[in-house]
Amino acid sequence: MANCDNYILQLDSSCIRFEAVSRQNAVFFDESNRQLFVVKNGGLDGVQVKGPDLDAEFTFRLSEKCDIISIKFSPNFATLAIQRSQNVVQFLNFSNGIITSIYSQSSKGKNSKIIGFVWTSNTEIVFICESGIEHFQIIPEKQIVKHLKSFNISVNWFIFQPSSVILLLSTGVIGNVLQGFQFRVSSMYKLSKFEVEWTNKPSPPKLCLFERDVALVNLYGKTYLLVLRHETSKQSKGAQISLYTLVKEGYPHKDHVLELQLTGRFAMNVVDDLIVVHHQTSQTSLLFDIRFSGAKKEGTVLHHSPVVPPYSIKPFKIDDKISCELYSTNWVVFQPNIIIDAKLGFLWLLQLNLLPLCRMMSNDSQLFDFLLLRQNSKPVILNMCRNVIGKKMFDTSSNVLGKIAFLFNKLNAVYRDSLSDLNESKGNCFETGKKTCTVIDQTDMFSSTFSIFEESSIELHDEFIIAVLFEYINSLVSMQIPVQYFIYELLINVLIRSNRFYQLHQFLQYHVFTDSKPLACLLLSLQPKYSHAIQLALDMFKRLSVAQEDIVDIFLSQYEVVRALRYIQRHGNVDNVSARKFLEFAMNSRDNEIFYSVFKFFEERNMRIRGSPNFVPGEHCEVFVKHFENLFGPSNHVNEILLSN
Repeated sequence: MANCDNYILQLDSSCIRFEAVSRQNAVFFDESNRQLFVVKNGGLDGVQVKGPDLDAEFTFRLSEKCDIISIKFSPNFATLAIQRSQNVVQFLNFSNGIITSIYSQSSKGKNSKIIGFVWTSNTEIVFICESGIEHFQIIPEKQIVKHLKSFNISVNWFIFQPSSVILLLSTGVIGNVLQGFQFRVSSMYKLSKFEVEWTNKPSPPKLCLFERDVALVNLYGKTYLLVLRHETSKQSKGAQISLYTLVKEGYPHKDHVLELQLTGRFAMNVVDDLIVVHHQTSQTSLLFDIRFSGAKKEGTVLHHSPVVPPYSIKPFKIDDKISCELYSTNWVVFQPNIIIDAKLGFLWLLQLNLLPLCRMMSNDSQLFDFLLLRQNSKPVILNMCRNVIGKKMFDTSSNVLGKIAFLFNKLNAVYRDSLSDLNESKGNCFETGKKTCTVIDQTDMFSSTFSIFEESSIELHDEFIIAVLFEYINSLVSMQIPVQYFIYELLINVLIRSNRFYQLHQFLQYHVFTDSKPLACLLLSLQPKYSHAIQLALDMFKRLSVAQEDIVDIFLSQYEVVRALRYIQRHGNVDNVSARKFLEFAMNSRDNEIFYSVFKFFEERNMRIRGSPNFVPGEHCEVFVKHFENLFGPSNHVNEILLSN
């Protein structure tokens, strides 16, 4: 464990440092905007605003000293809301970092205590009171707070998710009855009230479900409520986390349970759609993936075990000298991946390291499924592909190619979905942005994985390479993904390199390769090594309905000038072609034999058409005549058949 690369989780090295909590400093964190406030001496000595999404620190001063209960900016940073008392929220308008006006709003309910507030948009705010919620519109330019709607309900505590704009209120004596609301422009929508399952209800009843034991998170584009239950059930030997899927219509339903197999104090984060559960007693973290195979189904609920055994976060050193206490009792965790130590003065983002996970998961199929769902996993996946293919090359077990083809199908299924945009909304769930898998396309495979083939030229290896490339092409075709030319080119080059011309002919005959002009041109270039390549290329041009003029130009572009003239002799009228065009390509080929043959061909044509081998002035061939004379001397016309087969 001494090697840092062995740690799955780490605290971001580019952390945010701030003045720690003290008698003079109060620290607040706005989870919605990911902004940390350091209030010095009640604001008289300044308020510092920092955060991972801010380009620079923002500082301002308050005009009067006062205890602050809560402080949050509107999403557009234009209005600051400060709760200084139990029933009043003050608003400060900002312009270019300067406070321009101050106004306030009291709770509408008599003797109603405000337990918190949330911004639902740049100009709308919700007060959460003990007796209900109050929805307001802020009109900064007029310094007006307009009441929109209220809803009366007894509230224990609340949680809010800004991405879905969903507010959940805890109500009831033990706190397990939850009422949800979703907010849109000037509107508040009441969701279905539901009850979190709770066994061993106390007598007399008292509050059992607390805000610290729940989280409202995004997983794979959907909104889930995470509920930590400390009491042990008959089936579980430790605490559990239940996942409720929030829906637009109907009641939220419990779909997943995370088996922690531990007891004690826990905290929850979400990193890259993985649920990270920190356990303070053991100073380890557990990693859960609700998409990971192997979950046990009980009725309609999937029970999950950790993806890998519990692991500690990588040690963090302050200024590369002093080790920071991990899993400290001073840690406060916010969603999705924020950890704050207010007494130490650090804010970290929790990060995931994929490489150790690859070494800890022995099942290639599960590993690829897992990696495809992670962000920034492309280099890791490509390296895994490279390693798997390299390892299988020397594997003597059965069905080696079948295993590789299976992995290709996994990669290409995601590739296909990305091309056809199959990841559409499912309708009833609260979508918080589409979860896109990591896509490994043909360019990625060619440049990063198949490059391993250039490192071996042994006959046995070529057989394996051909088989692997064939499986990859077959996988693409089965997924109805057009195969890129460079994949075909790689396979053809390996076939030619190993003199497998018969196999190449078979692949072309049975249409393993999709016809294309670049592929036909590649076949033309193979003629010196494979005499049948010319006819195979011409047949492909014909199937593609390529015009004769284009075929001639393709020959010329490869300086196959003699072959171009032969093609015209068979399929066109050589009397009408431009002598200058062909002589220019022949001269540029820097092959004197080709230039000689082409020059003599057109002398023969001139003789047949005009009775003289000379070029007429209108053909502008003087430079070629001079070039011929420099190479071979004055031309003496001889009736030669220069372009015969």
